[in-house]
Parts: sequence; C-alpha cells; structure tokens
Amino acid sequence: MRAARLAAALPVAWAALSLSACSRTVYEGEPNDHFTQATQLPGACTAVGTLSSAKDVDFYRIDSSKPQNLSVFVGGIRGADFVLSVLDADRRELKRYDETGTGGDEQALDVGLDGGAYYIVLSDKDEKYVNGGQAYRMNVRLESPEGREREPNDKSLQATPIKPGALIRGHYYPSRNLLADDTGYAEEDWFRLDVGAQGLYTLNVDASEVPGIYPVLEIYDANGYKVKEADSQGAGNPVTLHNFGVKPPAHYLLRLRSKLPAANAQVPYELLTELVPWQGRTEFEPNDQRLDATPFDQDSIAGTIFPEGDADWYRVSVPEDKRFILRAELSALAGMDLALSLRDDIGNELVHADNMGKEQPEVLTGYGVRKGDYYLVVSEKTGKKADPKATYTLAKSLTPYQEGLEWEPNDSSATAQGIKVGDSVDAYLAPKGDVDFYEFNVYTAGEIVFEITGLLNARLEATLYDQDGKALALGACRKAGDPLSFSKALQPGTYQVRIRAPSPDEANTRDKYTFRLRAR
Repeated sequence: MRAARLAAALPVAWAALSLSACSRTVYEGEPNDHFTQATQLPGACTAVGTLSSAKDVDFYRIDSSKPQNLSVFVGGIRGADFVLSVLDADRRELKRYDETGTGGDEQALDVGLDGGAYYIVLSDKDEKYVNGGQAYRMNVRLESPEGREREPNDKSLQATPIKPGALIRGHYYPSRNLLADDTGYAEEDWFRLDVGAQGLYTLNVDASEVPGIYPVLEIYDANGYKVKEADSQGAGNPVTLHNFGVKPPAHYLLRLRSKLPAANAQVPYELLTELVPWQGRTEFEPNDQRLDATPFDQDSIAGTIFPEGDADWYRVSVPEDKRFILRAELSALAGMDLALSLRDDIGNELVHADNMGKEQPEVLTGYGVRKGDYYLVVSEKTGKKADPKATYTLAKSLTPYQEGLEWEPNDSSATAQGIKVGDSVDAYLAPKGDVDFYEFNVYTAGEIVFEITGLLNARLEATLYDQDGKALALGACRKAGDPLSFSKALQPGTYQVRIRAPSPDEANTRDKYTFRLRAR
C-alpha cells in the first residue's frame, strides 16, 4: 500500500505555475521601495512592474485571512539578477531566494502564511543592471496548506506538523538557506510528528526519489537527540526508514535534506509516514545497543541492516530457573555477509557465529542458558553494506536441557562438561574454531575407549589429559568425515578430553558428532 501511494506521485512542473492564467493583473504603483508604500495584491494574481535601476526595490503586500501556502514566480527581464524575499508583518525575513544569476528567473515555493500581512520583496543585485525599461511579470499563487510543507521549516522550531498516515509534499528547494545562522547555508526541511495513541507502534517513513537529489532522513527525539539516520546511498534514490519503535505519548522531529548541495523546484518529494501496531514480529528501532534491545519473545523476528554499520540487538529472556539450550538461526541477505553474536546480560560476547560467507545463513548451534537476559546481535561483517528493503529473519528456540546434550560453554578446561564412563554426548563443532572439553572420573583402573562419530567437513582430533594438564594420548581422523577411536589404560583419577578440528575453518553447524566413553 505504501509503495503504491508513493508510485502515484505526479511531478509538479513549475511551468504550470508560471504560465497559469490569473484572473487579475496588478501593476506596481511607484514609489513602492518601502513596506509602507507596498503595492497591494488582491491575492492570487500576476503583478507587472519594472526595476528602474540596480538599486530599485519593489515591495508588494498580500493579506492572508487563513492559513495558506504562497508560491511566487518572477521573470522577464534580461540583465537582471533577481533576489526574491518574503517578509512577515513585522518585516522579519522568512525566506530568501537567489538561485540563478543574471538573466535567470527566481521562484519561491510553499511559504506558509497565517493571518495578517506579508510582503514580497523583489530586488536586483547586478550592479551593472541598466534595463529599467523592460517589465517583469510576477505570478503569485495561494494554495491550501493541506498535505504540503510550509516554509520556512529550516529549523526544529519551525517544523511543519504532520500526522501519521498522511502524505505530504515538499521540495528540495532552494539549494541554500541564505538566512542560516551557520556558514554552511544548508537547506533542510523539518517536520513534527506527535503520537498520542496508546500501545507500542513502529513508524515507517518513506520519501520518494527526486532527480538530482541525494536525500538523507533523520529522526530526533523530544530532547533534540538524533536517534536514527537513513542515507539513500545516492542521488535520485528514495530514502526509507522502517520499524522505528514508538512508545506513546511521543514527540519526534524528522529532518529531510540533500546530502550534497542541490535543488529541484519542478519535482516534489512525497513524504509518507505510517504507524503500525507493534506485535513483536519486527525489530523495534533504534535497537543499536543493549539498553535499546528489541524484546524477542516470538519464535522469529524480522529486521533490516540499515544504515551502513547497523547492529540490531534482541533481548532473549529466560524466565524459569532451569537449564535451557538456546539455538538461533539467521537467514541470508543478498550482497551481505551477516554475523550473529550471543552476549550476556551486560553485553559481553559469549559466542560469535561467523561460520559462513557472503549471502549465506548463520547458525548458533546451541548455548546453555539459565534464568536471566541474553542478547542476540545481528550485524553485517564489513560494516559497509546496507539495504532498507532487504529483510532478514532471526529465529530462536529455547529447549529444556536433557542429559546427553552438549552444554556450551565448554571451550576450556575450566568449563569442561562432565560425562560419565558408559555415557555419550551429542554436540556441535561450531562456530568456527570451536573447542569442546569434557571431564570424567575413573574409579577402577582399566582400559577406557574413546569413540567419536565422523563429522562432515571436519577432521576431528581428541587429546586426553590428566588432572595436571599433561597430554596422555592423541587420536585423529585421517580425513574429514571419518570416525575416531582410540583407547588408553587409566588409573583412578580425573581426566579431560579436548575435541577440536586442526583447522578453525573446519566446522559444521548442521550435523552433530557423538562422543562416547566406555570401559573395556
């Protein structure tokens, strides 16, 4: 629905404004070089006048009895370098336009008028201007402000109010804000969005493409803190920001600008905001850090990697004081190499799953968890890829722990998993570089047999250690997929076995191996 509405956007050709028939023509009445002498305009009309010299300034007054948007087009004089300004009743300059050089036309777009008097001021800044005998024509249009930006909206305090679900049109115009406080003169459009509904929502924002414009969209909170930025990644592209979490009552500011100095008065952008009740099936942006993590209560959740360098945090809560095995699967995205990380309650990394390459899924095969909060973090490996339209799916499962299953972490002698002689364990050799330690006790001297089933893509090796860490025996497969078996006569005591592959790249997230101990 959102894409269809954006696709329905029709470019507004400024020629239609400049050539549109006006029912009234007004001729300037000199002298009108001061606001007290301003030529009165009856409303929408065509004003005809002259600039008698390079220092001539023409004031026009227009009175507004209701909210309206003012647009102006002026042209028709060779050799003039127009400057066009709009002033309020107190003669505060609202907007200044100087987009063209000598001989060019000037225009103002969507200047917001409320009740009272306003002034249109036309001047020339070419000191060599001598064409005082030629007339200019100034077309003045007044339109409803409904569904349109209202200039000036170059600051947060001047933001144009918008309603969720409403479509609003505006222009990347002019190319520079000549009244800006800073020397950058950046032209930007601010919009204010107030959400008073109850519940949790996600906000989707789409700004349509405009030829020659490289758009950037930013969201600021009520304190003026920028909480999210979306980059369109090039001129002529639309800009999109989806799944932004909203907890009403909320007040946000949207800032839309061109990353590079540019303007387009002919083609408007269409800004569409959509508020969707959050049901826990999509990420809840911003979720770029632990404190903002999206609650992950469903079996699966969808998200996007956008903008570049985006990292999405999801909070997995284990409510019961029991042992569970957490498994997570992350779908692939075109053109990206995704990575999946598991972190503890304060953000320390427990497991980093980066087993596969570009455009491949990632799997966290299983990790032992207890009551508390854990975090799954999705990121793009290079930090240089992003796509607001490509959605990944993150699935998880929490399975009650059963004897005979691996309990991660068991990557060191200090975290070795216990096993009894006569029992077996089903386990994964994943992620890449995974090492599994197991500890057992021998109560009666005798020969112990160590058996490990074959595992595709991995040449398993097992090392037996005594309680002092001394290596007693080593068993190894000759090729990937082969089973492994060896035996050793042992005295009563505590021993450990380390299972790994000789190369960190030898891993298997799909298949389990089985490790069995038996006495002979």
